[in-house]
Amino acid sequence: MALLPPSGPYSRGQRILITVPVLMASLLHAVNMSTAYVALPSIQGNLAATPDQVGWIITAFVVATAIGTVLTGWAAQQFGRRAVFLASIAGFTVTSVMCAGAADLQQLVLFRMLQGFVSAPLLPLSQSIMLDTYPRSKHGFAMSIWSMGMILGPVIGPTIGAIVTEFYGWRYLFLINVPLGIAALLAIWPTLPRTPNRPGGLDWVGVTALIVAVAAFQLMLDRGERQDWFESTEIILEAGIALLAAYIFVVHSMTAKQPYINLAIFKDRNYVIGCCLIFVFGIAVFSSLFVLPLFLQNIQGYPVISAGWVVSARGVGTMFAMLSGGFLADRFQAKHLMLTGLACVGASNFAMTGWSADVALDAIIWVTLINGFGMGVMWVTLSTVTFSTLAPELRVEGAALFALIRAIGASVGTSLIVMILVRSTQINYNELRDHIHYGNEALRNLGAAAPWSLETASGIAALGKLVAREAMMIGFLNDFVFLVVVAAVGVPLVFLLQKPKPAVSS
Repeated sequence: MALLPPSGPYSRGQRILITVPVLMASLLHAVNMSTAYVALPSIQGNLAATPDQVGWIITAFVVATAIGTVLTGWAAQQFGRRAVFLASIAGFTVTSVMCAGAADLQQLVLFRMLQGFVSAPLLPLSQSIMLDTYPRSKHGFAMSIWSMGMILGPVIGPTIGAIVTEFYGWRYLFLINVPLGIAALLAIWPTLPRTPNRPGGLDWVGVTALIVAVAAFQLMLDRGERQDWFESTEIILEAGIALLAAYIFVVHSMTAKQPYINLAIFKDRNYVIGCCLIFVFGIAVFSSLFVLPLFLQNIQGYPVISAGWVVSARGVGTMFAMLSGGFLADRFQAKHLMLTGLACVGASNFAMTGWSADVALDAIIWVTLINGFGMGVMWVTLSTVTFSTLAPELRVEGAALFALIRAIGASVGTSLIVMILVRSTQINYNELRDHIHYGNEALRNLGAAAPWSLETASGIAALGKLVAREAMMIGFLNDFVFLVVVAAVGVPLVFLLQKPKPAVSS
């Protein structure tokens, strides 16, 4: 079957044989991106690292993934999509073993960097494979299936990470990838169709400038809040390098005879608007995935495993949206579905702005379900309409750039969410603290027997905890307001999308 043409037509049975293992591989990468977050405290204690040092485990993976994504399109053309995909799965499996056996923090950071780089092609190539496996009339269904791995990974990843870390230890987070990676490799080897490779030179100036720009920008975003942003020489230097490299890349791409990114890709209106929307999507959705577990643990006091289960309610809504994605795509225009997804995401985030520190669990679950449904509808439709008018020969390159922009949006959103939370908490803590004094009649009337009192050491301590909690609660509310604004920004872009020409079923 590996000798079949890259774009079919395939029978229903052949599509299933291609789809299942490809989704297994893409899910591996998506889950692995998020499982390490919950294991950071355990890794920090085991490897005797500081909080700042252990953060490089995430930073190294994110930056290396961005660099690997940049090179995906060229590698697929040079060596063939099938060879790159298989090599990526094998590399992911081997580096998982290396991460599990890391002797110190330096080794773990290095191995995570390698893992991010070699596994980066899995998501864009799996999307390209799905688009080529199914005819254009079934692209809505294909993207709904593919999106399960892409979206459910960050949803179920923290829960899996919490359970495995709690009962087995952080090293098993990487070891469980080994049998899954081997199974995916063995399943894909005989089923994945070969694609013709087009060996050619690489635009080293363009690709180097893009890699430097992305790497410097990612480092600036990841370390900005810890280094007090532009009060730090490091952050100023990283921002300057990112801007200079981006300028070189843009100018070179517009003047070179054969630039790294084929400029013809930007003649497709739906693709350009889709890239803008995926940037908004990355900010609105992935930053909310980051902030909700923090709210549940720091304000509601949920243990990490319980918080993971609550967040999984989002996955239920997302799964429902994806399972119905093909049905909805056949009956409603893409614009209407996109607006519905944005409305659900925006409305659910708006509902969060009314939360208090004592919000009921059922209210959290319902809002999270609606948010997950909107996220799923928006993602499936966006993944379909962005590539609906793009030439097949540009899909691999387009999918890689699409994934890169989504990752940058997620990084920008996460950094902004953290900045708003930290700054708002600090400002509001100082303002609330100014009202805590003996001249406050309301506090004096509480008396020494009250849980919050200025008359006893325990009362002062309890009052300090309450002020800190309420200050952080205001910070979370400001985060939710920001997410509402981001969802609203995406609405005008939807009306710029063009309706694709009807496709012929096959």
